[in-house]
Amino acid sequence: MNKRLSITLFVIIFAVAAIITGFIAGNKKKDAGTILYPVQVEGKWGYVNNKGKIVIKPTYAWADDFHEGVAVVELAGHSDGRIEAMGDEDVKYGAIDTTGKMVVKPDYSFITKYNEGVAGAIIVDEVTYDLQYFILDNKGKILYTLPSDMQIDSMLFNGTGTPTQSEGLILVQDDKTEKYGYIDRYGKFVLPYQYFEANSFSEGLALVKNDKNQYQYVDKTGKVIIDASKYSSGKNFSEGLAAVAVQDKETSTVKFGYIDKQGHMKIKPQFAKAYAFSEGLAKVCAGDSINDYSIGYIDESGAYKVAPSLKDHYDETLFSEGLAPIADGAGGYVNKNGQLIIHPVIPKDDDNYIKHSMAGEFRNGIAKVTLSDGRIGYIDTTGTYIWDPRN
Repeated sequence: MNKRLSITLFVIIFAVAAIITGFIAGNKKKDAGTILYPVQVEGKWGYVNNKGKIVIKPTYAWADDFHEGVAVVELAGHSDGRIEAMGDEDVKYGAIDTTGKMVVKPDYSFITKYNEGVAGAIIVDEVTYDLQYFILDNKGKILYTLPSDMQIDSMLFNGTGTPTQSEGLILVQDDKTEKYGYIDRYGKFVLPYQYFEANSFSEGLALVKNDKNQYQYVDKTGKVIIDASKYSSGKNFSEGLAAVAVQDKETSTVKFGYIDKQGHMKIKPQFAKAYAFSEGLAKVCAGDSINDYSIGYIDESGAYKVAPSLKDHYDETLFSEGLAPIADGAGGYVNKNGQLIIHPVIPKDDDNYIKHSMAGEFRNGIAKVTLSDGRIGYIDTTGTYIWDPRN
């Protein structure tokens, strides 16, 4: 190959790479700009963009966050989207896209958030109060109508807030035996009812409890990959590690450590509480008393990256976009070095056992702030409100 031809090919390859890179970057920027956030105005819900500008007019009785370009909304009215002042029995749930178009007709008593293009839905008979479960795609098509004795776990009390489908499988429960199994989105059983406890799949494995009251991590064929019978509890895998609890028979205390996917203990049991890894760090609580926890963040080796001196609560908190809220935002946000980056964004004076203020994780540079009275606002990564709930 002559020198001129080599240079020409190099220029062409470089130009193509630059175009592809620019296209991807442009799409990411476009996607970030089209993520919308639910807000309430004079009792009705609509959506703002990341600049705080209303782009979907507030018309809904309630509106959820967008997931995969679809958001569940609540309204009182007809399945064609017309809204009227009607009784509570006429309140229905549907879903819209980022243009505000109703993509799932509001025919349902509730719909879960979308994940992997799938959501669970339910219709409650207004006379008998019988429940009918459905699996929907993101266009509103019913993929499967569940039999009357099958329930979707994500729609039960203990599964509230979890995705209906995870890694291609849906966790379901038999109403008669109360055992758990897994189906695909079309209702085909992948793992039959056999577990007395079960979790959604994460990183190819699911934590289940068998008929001998023993924990196991199984794969999607049902094969036991990790015998977790020696642990008193466990959690889903995240970034290759899962928190497991070891009980001290003499003191009856429980300490958490972390195992890898081969079942090897990678971080020895030493924590009173331990949570999922996110962005390379996991929140842990050290100490013997719920009133005397030392809270910090460790890396995958078990070393503290954020010293256990945070004035935080003991619920799970994840890093997102390099930041984590402390005490639901009442302590501000810290970075991965434990430095306070955003000063406290919410008050705690009006909190009670039922309702409390909280600031959540960042998504595309925006975090939701919810006050104890239900008002919602949003901050950017500087702590500046793009939508102030106090106004």
